Amino acid sequence: MNIVDKFFRRINRLRISVTDLCNLRCVYCRPESGLPLIEHSNILTYEEIVTVVRHAVKLGIKSFRLTGGEPLARRNIEQLLLMLGDINHVEDLAVTTNGIYLKNYVQIMKKTGKYRLNISLDSLNAAKFERITRGGKLGDVLEGIESVLDLGFKNTKINVVAMKGINDDEFEVFARLTMDKSLEVRFIEYMAMNKETMVDQDKFIPMSDIVDMINRDNELIALPPPELGSGAAKTYKIKGARGTLGFVSAVSQPFCGSCNRLRLTSDGKLRACLLSGGEVDLRLILRNNPTEEQLTDAFYRAANLKPSAHAGKGHAVMHQVGG
Repeated sequence: MNIVDKFFRRINRLRISVTDLCNLRCVYCRPESGLPLIEHSNILTYEEIVTVVRHAVKLGIKSFRLTGGEPLARRNIEQLLLMLGDINHVEDLAVTTNGIYLKNYVQIMKKTGKYRLNISLDSLNAAKFERITRGGKLGDVLEGIESVLDLGFKNTKINVVAMKGINDDEFEVFARLTMDKSLEVRFIEYMAMNKETMVDQDKFIPMSDIVDMINRDNELIALPPPELGSGAAKTYKIKGARGTLGFVSAVSQPFCGSCNRLRLTSDGKLRACLLSGGEVDLRLILRNNPTEEQLTDAFYRAANLKPSAHAGKGHAVMHQVGG
């Protein structure tokens, strides 16, 4: 069984926000004072998340990503990591993390043999990193990355949010990490959330400019995307490099026409789109002894709420929907 939306896009990916908690206050995500948190009783339990994933697999969804907030900040997250790792027919299982706690969980994830990592890292300068994250320690993230590389995880990505005047002097330094490390360094256009437009002229840099900046002193070779886990990135490599580069142009060149994902918020809303469309209250269904047919209907209703393209306005609450 496969889910196809009304625009004939096959839905085969699900992003799952497991918590709205985060141990950092990154400047593009949260105010310095923090945000009100969802009542804990309204957060999906691990068993409920597993129920959703098991049913999603039956509907042809084979690629799953755990996000937050910061997923590794949720108490006893190792239980969920192991439970999901035991589910059959999951082809792609990923975690997006800020990396601060990563070294504590890499052995558990490696044990399942299924996980890959996307690690958010916006500066390689310790002082700048601390300013961007409002208190994070770069050394903790670098330790986590080294642990991942030492254990031989495949398809590890470093996510860099590109910000004019903040980290645009580091793009080539990030790109050169791929020369001797088996990583994909992925540059992501800055999205101005909760504003009338997604473009904040003070910080926004179009992806074409980032490619030009890196290509100036390096020979970039275009690559075809891998079958799973590629998302919307255009991939390249520097000639002679071990790793690759990815460029995600969600603002300057939206990829809505090929969007193949749904999103599950930490409080159980099955969302059609990060920015537009609608949602189905899956938590309400899960807590009323649902039949298989009711769960299937929820997925189909959410898929049919997907717009042909988002409205281009950044009104999502990133810490709740998982970015």
